[in-house]
Amino acid sequence: MSELEWFLLGHVVCVTQWAAFIWVDYAYLGVGRLKHPLVWGAVLTACEMTISTGFHIDFFSSQSIFINVVFVLLSTLLFGGSLSQKLTAGLINGTMCLLEENAVRYVASWALQTSLLTVWHRAECLVAMVITNLIVGAVVAHFSRQWKDEQALESPQALVMSFFPAIVVVLNTVLMVSANDAPATPMMLVLTLGLTVAVLVHMAIVQMFNEQMVQQQELHVQAALEQERAEALMESYTTQRRLTHEFTNHTDALAMLLQQGEYEEAKAYLATVTKNIAATTTIMDTHNPLLDALLSKKYEEASKKGVLLYFDLTDLRDIPLEKTDLVLVVSNLLNNAIDAAAQAAPPEVHFRMRKTETELLLSVRNRVKKNFDIPEGQLPRSTKKEAGHGMGLRNVCEVLEKYQAEYTLSCRDCWFRFTTSVPTRKV
Repeated sequence: MSELEWFLLGHVVCVTQWAAFIWVDYAYLGVGRLKHPLVWGAVLTACEMTISTGFHIDFFSSQSIFINVVFVLLSTLLFGGSLSQKLTAGLINGTMCLLEENAVRYVASWALQTSLLTVWHRAECLVAMVITNLIVGAVVAHFSRQWKDEQALESPQALVMSFFPAIVVVLNTVLMVSANDAPATPMMLVLTLGLTVAVLVHMAIVQMFNEQMVQQQELHVQAALEQERAEALMESYTTQRRLTHEFTNHTDALAMLLQQGEYEEAKAYLATVTKNIAATTTIMDTHNPLLDALLSKKYEEASKKGVLLYFDLTDLRDIPLEKTDLVLVVSNLLNNAIDAAAQAAPPEVHFRMRKTETELLLSVRNRVKKNFDIPEGQLPRSTKKEAGHGMGLRNVCEVLEKYQAEYTLSCRDCWFRFTTSVPTRKV
């Protein structure tokens, strides 16, 4: 292979490798505040290519490693996600790059009986590297997107889980820079491929652990729903007994007034009772009994916390959400909104639900104590010590995605907004 052919093919390897990095970042981090991140990714690739060719940097050298590290770090800035998520994406890309590069290098050196230092000058090795970049990049991007959508691990857990891949990165770096002018031995080949298999096994274990965490969260949500139903039933029973007792007292009092001929006092008493009942009773009329009961319960909970809860509702008798999903979505949204509004001034929550021929529109808007950042495509987090909207929102979004629903969330001017549009028919 001529020097020009090697130069051109080597840069094809670089471009496919950088494209794989961008691919994984886009899948794992999603779109951030920067518009058209893929276009900017192409610009970053062109800049790296210009630097590499302008300074005549050899492929697979220490300078090349440095350029790749810089590219991996800069590429994460083009997309969304938190700092920990960006570091995780960088670790994924670094591990992917080193594993596939060393695997192709050592396998090619052993198969072709070519020195580890000169195997990159073989066209077969470079073509294999190009194909590997494209295949591995696509596979890793697919699983990265799945991992992001189903991730249940908290940051400390994810940090611990990433410890082993970090060690593998270090070991692969040592293997890369310590290559000598001799073909790969069977022992070195086994070591290289063994590290790759070890990472795959590790990721499989992490995925199993993550699935268990997801199942636990789902069980927790179901348990919370059952508890809520039980509390609602008991509260309804208690309220009914109280109203029955009060009704009996009122009818007895009216009967005595009428027997005594105190008709004007009876009218006044009846008017007072009617006024008191109207002031303490919230009547929902969406033609959806489950939703009416749920919203009434949330109104009472908000009132107990000093939160003003306003409704904007229409006829909701036929909505595209199953009963369990409806309870989960509305309960979590209003619970989060009420808890956050209770710490703000004025403590307000606005709940709007409308249905058209094509979609169900639902929005929750509430006051918050202070603004907080919401990276595009990401969900806010909260803890038990600090009221927020992170708890429960992930479950809400998972339910909405099941119905191919679109949702947006924002926090501006001390107002948190969550809006979703659920198609009346699955697309």
